[in-house]
Amino acid sequence: MDYLNPQDKKYKICSISFSMPHEHHGETDYVLKVKIITVSTTRTIENDDSGRILEDHYRSRGYSVSRSVVKDDPVEIYAALFGEFNAFDFFVFNGGTGISRYDVTSYSIRRVSEKEVKGFGELFRKKSEDQAGYFSYISDADLFIVFRKPVFCLPGSPAAQIAGIPLIDDLINHVIFETRKE
Repeated sequence: MDYLNPQDKKYKICSISFSMPHEHHGETDYVLKVKIITVSTTRTIENDDSGRILEDHYRSRGYSVSRSVVKDDPVEIYAALFGEFNAFDFFVFNGGTGISRYDVTSYSIRRVSEKEVKGFGELFRKKSEDQAGYFSYISDADLFIVFRKPVFCLPGSPAAQIAGIPLIDDLINHVIFETRKE
Protein backbone atom coordinates (compact mmCIF):
# COMPACT_ATOMS: atom_id res chain seq x y z
CA MET A 1 0.00 0.00 0.00
CA ASP A 2 1.31 3.50 -0.75
CA TYR A 3 1.51 6.31 1.78
CA LEU A 4 2.75 9.86 1.67
CA ASN A 5 6.28 10.85 2.60
CA PRO A 6 6.30 13.48 5.41
CA GLN A 7 9.85 14.65 4.60
CA ASP A 8 8.77 15.98 1.20
CA LYS A 9 6.49 19.02 1.35
CA LYS A 10 4.88 17.81 -1.90
CA TYR A 11 3.94 14.55 -0.17
CA LYS A 12 5.27 12.18 -2.79
CA ILE A 13 4.30 8.55 -2.54
CA CYS A 14 6.62 6.08 -0.81
CA SER A 15 6.07 2.41 -0.05
CA ILE A 16 5.26 1.20 3.46
CA SER A 17 4.31 -2.35 4.28
CA PHE A 18 1.91 -2.79 7.20
CA SER A 19 -0.66 -5.56 7.32
CA MET A 20 -2.85 -7.58 9.63
CA PRO A 21 -1.28 -10.87 10.70
CA HIS A 22 -4.43 -12.86 9.83
CA GLU A 23 -8.08 -12.65 8.85
CA HIS A 24 -10.28 -12.24 11.86
CA HIS A 25 -13.85 -13.54 12.16
CA GLY A 26 -14.28 -13.57 8.38
CA GLU A 27 -14.84 -9.85 7.91
CA THR A 28 -14.39 -8.52 4.40
CA ASP A 29 -13.03 -5.35 2.84
CA TYR A 30 -15.85 -2.87 3.07
CA VAL A 31 -16.33 0.06 0.72
CA LEU A 32 -16.97 2.75 3.29
CA LYS A 33 -18.11 6.34 3.67
CA VAL A 34 -15.75 8.43 5.77
CA LYS A 35 -16.08 11.94 7.15
CA ILE A 36 -12.75 13.71 7.74
CA ILE A 37 -12.90 16.67 10.11
CA THR A 38 -9.92 18.93 10.72
CA VAL A 39 -10.11 20.79 14.03
CA SER A 40 -8.11 24.01 13.91
CA THR A 41 -8.36 27.74 14.56
CA THR A 42 -5.90 28.51 11.75
CA ARG A 43 -6.53 26.05 8.92
CA THR A 44 -8.97 26.36 6.06
CA ILE A 45 -10.02 23.73 3.56
CA GLU A 46 -7.48 25.25 1.12
CA ASN A 47 -4.42 25.03 3.41
CA ASP A 48 -5.37 21.86 5.30
CA ASP A 49 -2.58 19.47 4.27
CA SER A 50 -3.50 16.88 6.91
CA GLY A 51 -7.12 16.66 5.81
CA ARG A 52 -6.00 16.47 2.19
CA ILE A 53 -3.63 13.57 2.97
CA LEU A 54 -6.50 11.64 4.55
CA GLU A 55 -8.93 12.53 1.77
CA ASP A 56 -6.53 11.50 -1.00
CA HIS A 57 -5.76 8.23 0.74
CA TYR A 58 -9.37 7.20 1.31
CA ARG A 59 -10.45 8.23 -2.18
CA SER A 60 -7.65 6.03 -3.56
CA ARG A 61 -9.20 3.11 -1.63
CA GLY A 62 -12.55 3.73 -3.33
CA TYR A 63 -14.22 5.18 -0.24
CA SER A 64 -16.77 7.97 -0.39
CA VAL A 65 -15.18 10.95 1.38
CA SER A 66 -16.45 14.21 2.84
CA ARG A 67 -14.09 16.70 4.44
CA SER A 68 -14.57 19.80 6.58
CA VAL A 69 -12.65 22.15 8.86
CA VAL A 70 -14.06 23.34 12.19
CA LYS A 71 -12.77 25.52 15.01
CA ASP A 72 -11.41 24.14 18.30
CA ASP A 73 -14.83 24.33 19.90
CA PRO A 74 -16.91 21.45 21.30
CA VAL A 75 -20.12 22.76 19.72
CA GLU A 76 -18.50 22.85 16.26
CA ILE A 77 -16.97 19.41 16.82
CA TYR A 78 -20.38 17.97 17.77
CA ALA A 79 -22.07 19.67 14.81
CA ALA A 80 -19.49 18.16 12.42
CA LEU A 81 -19.93 14.71 13.97
CA PHE A 82 -23.70 14.60 14.35
CA GLY A 83 -24.82 16.89 11.50
CA GLU A 84 -24.83 14.05 8.96
CA PHE A 85 -24.01 11.20 11.30
CA ASN A 86 -26.08 8.54 9.53
CA ALA A 87 -24.48 9.30 6.14
CA PHE A 88 -21.07 7.94 7.21
CA ASP A 89 -19.57 4.64 8.35
CA PHE A 90 -16.67 6.15 10.28
CA PHE A 91 -15.09 9.48 11.17
CA VAL A 92 -11.50 10.72 11.36
CA PHE A 93 -10.82 13.90 13.31
CA ASN A 94 -7.37 15.45 12.99
CA GLY A 95 -6.13 18.20 15.28
CA GLY A 96 -7.03 19.19 18.81
CA THR A 97 -5.43 16.20 20.56
CA GLY A 98 -2.63 18.06 22.33
CA ILE A 99 -2.44 19.57 25.80
CA SER A 100 -3.14 23.26 25.18
CA ARG A 101 -6.42 24.75 26.39
CA TYR A 102 -7.56 24.84 22.74
CA ASP A 103 -7.09 21.09 22.23
CA VAL A 104 -10.59 19.78 22.92
CA THR A 105 -11.24 17.16 20.22
CA SER A 106 -10.64 13.94 22.14
CA TYR A 107 -12.18 15.36 25.31
CA SER A 108 -15.33 16.34 23.41
CA ILE A 109 -15.70 12.98 21.64
CA ARG A 110 -15.00 11.11 24.87
CA ARG A 111 -18.05 12.79 26.47
CA VAL A 112 -20.45 11.34 23.88
CA SER A 113 -18.81 7.97 23.27
CA GLU A 114 -20.08 4.56 24.32
CA LYS A 115 -16.58 3.12 24.40
CA GLU A 116 -13.00 4.25 24.26
CA VAL A 117 -10.60 1.85 22.57
CA LYS A 118 -7.43 2.90 24.40
CA GLY A 119 -5.24 0.42 22.55
CA PHE A 120 -5.48 2.49 19.36
CA GLY A 121 -3.98 5.52 21.08
CA GLU A 122 -1.27 3.37 22.63
CA LEU A 123 -0.37 1.91 19.21
CA PHE A 124 -0.36 5.37 17.64
CA ARG A 125 1.93 6.84 20.29
CA LYS A 126 4.32 3.90 20.06
CA LYS A 127 4.44 4.12 16.27
CA SER A 128 4.96 7.90 16.43
CA GLU A 129 7.82 7.79 18.92
CA ASP A 130 10.52 7.48 16.23
CA GLN A 131 9.23 10.60 14.50
CA ALA A 132 8.11 12.72 17.47
CA GLY A 133 10.12 11.30 20.37
CA TYR A 134 8.57 11.49 23.81
CA PHE A 135 6.21 14.21 22.59
CA SER A 136 4.12 11.45 20.99
CA TYR A 137 3.12 10.37 24.50
CA ILE A 138 1.38 13.65 25.32
CA SER A 139 -0.95 13.23 22.35
CA ASP A 140 -4.51 12.20 23.10
CA ALA A 141 -4.89 10.24 19.85
CA ASP A 142 -7.67 7.73 20.34
CA LEU A 143 -10.47 5.61 18.92
CA PHE A 144 -14.00 5.98 20.23
CA ILE A 145 -17.23 4.19 19.44
CA VAL A 146 -20.13 6.63 19.16
CA PHE A 147 -23.55 5.10 18.50
CA ARG A 148 -21.86 2.00 17.06
CA LYS A 149 -19.61 3.97 14.69
CA PRO A 150 -15.81 4.33 14.93
CA VAL A 151 -14.46 7.83 15.53
CA PHE A 152 -10.68 8.16 15.24
CA CYS A 153 -8.87 11.19 16.68
CA LEU A 154 -5.39 11.97 15.37
CA PRO A 155 -3.02 14.87 15.99
CA GLY A 156 -3.12 17.57 13.33
CA SER A 157 0.30 17.32 11.71
CA PRO A 158 0.77 15.73 8.27
CA ALA A 159 3.23 13.26 9.85
CA ALA A 160 0.50 12.15 12.28
CA GLN A 161 -1.82 11.32 9.37
CA ILE A 162 0.92 9.24 7.77
CA ALA A 163 1.46 7.39 11.06
CA GLY A 164 -2.27 6.93 11.64
CA ILE A 165 -3.39 5.81 8.18
CA PRO A 166 -1.87 2.30 8.30
CA LEU A 167 -3.25 1.74 11.80
CA ILE A 168 -6.75 2.77 10.75
CA ASP A 169 -6.49 0.73 7.55
CA ASP A 170 -5.46 -2.40 9.42
CA LEU A 171 -8.24 -2.06 11.99
CA ILE A 172 -11.20 -0.53 10.17
CA ASN A 173 -12.73 -3.68 8.66
CA HIS A 174 -12.62 -5.48 12.01
CA VAL A 175 -13.98 -2.48 13.92
CA ILE A 176 -16.83 -2.04 11.40
CA PHE A 177 -17.59 -5.78 11.58
CA GLU A 178 -17.68 -5.76 15.37
CA THR A 179 -19.71 -2.56 15.76
CA ARG A 180 -22.34 -3.67 13.21
CA LYS A 181 -22.99 -7.19 14.47
CA GLU A 182 -26.08 -7.83 16.55
